[in-house]
Amino acid sequence: MHIFISNKFFGTKLYSMAKRIVDIFVSLFLFILMFPLLVFFSIILFIELREFPLFIQERGLTLEKHRFKILKLKTIKSESNHHKKLNDNNNIFLKPFLSEKITPFAKWLRKTGLDEIPQFINVIMGHMSIIGPRPLMLHDLEILKRDYPEFYEERNKLTSKPGITGLWQLFGNRNEGVANLTYLDYLYEKYSSLKLDFILFLHTLPVVTAARNSDAIFHFSQYYVKAQNSKYDFSSKLKINLDLPVDVFDLILETAHEKSGNYIVEVPDSWWYVSNTMDNFGEPRKPQIFEINKNAKENKKTA
Repeated sequence: MHIFISNKFFGTKLYSMAKRIVDIFVSLFLFILMFPLLVFFSIILFIELREFPLFIQERGLTLEKHRFKILKLKTIKSESNHHKKLNDNNNIFLKPFLSEKITPFAKWLRKTGLDEIPQFINVIMGHMSIIGPRPLMLHDLEILKRDYPEFYEERNKLTSKPGITGLWQLFGNRNEGVANLTYLDYLYEKYSSLKLDFILFLHTLPVVTAARNSDAIFHFSQYYVKAQNSKYDFSSKLKINLDLPVDVFDLILETAHEKSGNYIVEVPDSWWYVSNTMDNFGEPRKPQIFEINKNAKENKKTA
């Protein structure tokens, strides 16, 4: 699916204030609710790793922007050879070699994303938001700045706070690398709203309950966003290949429509696109996206 979008749109101060209020109340509620789990998980990890189960790691959107110390449950035993492999690894998004000594419980914890419960403290302190771009380790940011300076500069333009979950965390494809991360961060920044935050939060719940979280060690790719334009021009028309859930894509398209953005959409066979932009009767309605069910697609193939 291809989409061209222009005209920058940034959230208002009212949205920022409302988002901060929601972040504080939701984070407090969830942290209190999950505190017994945090204690239970910490005890199991202490027994397995023989180390203090919490650790602090400095992260940021870039090396210059939104840097802070993140709190996490430790799922990997501290060993010098792991640190050496990390320093030798130039792949920001895939680090499967770290899975060598991860216990089954720690693996489950990472796949649920529950190892990030302590980050609600970061949200309450104002370092992070519940929904936002993913903060990266400083070592990964150094690689990003050195090897992908154009994408690094685009990431440096982001004003959103880093998020525990978000568009890339849920639907990003690590195999597509830096372009995938940058475009999803860009889309969230451009079309962020409380409604989009709420939808992304709802999409996070089944990822946690079904243990389908994707990280650098254990990952899978159900959706993707792939850059198509060779010059990666963010300033005028953005051309990307989208494969996102219907409700997420529809909301992005709705926001672009409301803000008079210019866009062209080409959909694959599994989608049905209805546009009312040529309707001269009454107020034009926003384009609508429908996903054809599997039975309909199978009938189409056999016809």
